[in-house]
Amino acid sequence: MNFLDHTMIWAKGETFDMLLLALVGTLLFVIAGLLWKFAPTPVGQALPIPLSVVAMIFIIAGMVSNWGNSSRLAQYESAYEQSAASFVHAEKARVSAFEAIYTYTIIGAAIAFAIAIVLFQLSENETIRAIAITLALIGLSGLVIDMFSKERATTYEQAIDAEIARLNALTNDTR
Repeated sequence: MNFLDHTMIWAKGETFDMLLLALVGTLLFVIAGLLWKFAPTPVGQALPIPLSVVAMIFIIAGMVSNWGNSSRLAQYESAYEQSAASFVHAEKARVSAFEAIYTYTIIGAAIAFAIAIVLFQLSENETIRAIAITLALIGLSGLVIDMFSKERATTYEQAIDAEIARLNALTNDTR
C-alpha cells in the first residue's frame, strides 16, 4: 500500500463520520417532530425546539464537512503526484496542527456535561431541563466523533512517520 492509499483511507473515514453526523442530525430532527406531536410529558414537549437546533447543527456540520472532505480527494491525488515528499511533509504538518483539537473537545464535552448536570439538577423548568439534555447530547456526540477521528489520525500519523523514514532512507541511499 502506498502512502496515498493511507491518505485516502483517512479522508474517506472522516467523510463517513460526517455523513453519520448528518444522519444522526436527521434522526434527531425526526425524533423532535415525534416529540412535538406525541410527547405526553412537559419535558417531552419542551425537547423539540432544542433537539431541532442540535439536529440542524449536526446536519449542516456533517454535510459541509462531508462535502469538504470529499472534494479534497482529487486534490490529494494531484498533490501526491506532483511531489510525494512535499505532500507527505505537508500532511505531517496538517495532522500535527489539528491534534490539539482533541484536547479542546474533551474539555468542551466536560464543560457541556457539567453545565447539563447543574441545569438539570437545579432547575424544575422543563425548557431548561430540555436544554440540559441537549447539552449532554452535544458533549457525548463530540466525544464519539473525536474518539474515531483521533484513532484514525493516530494511525495516519504512524503511516506519515513511516513514509518520512522511508523517504529519508532513500535520500541517504542516493548520497
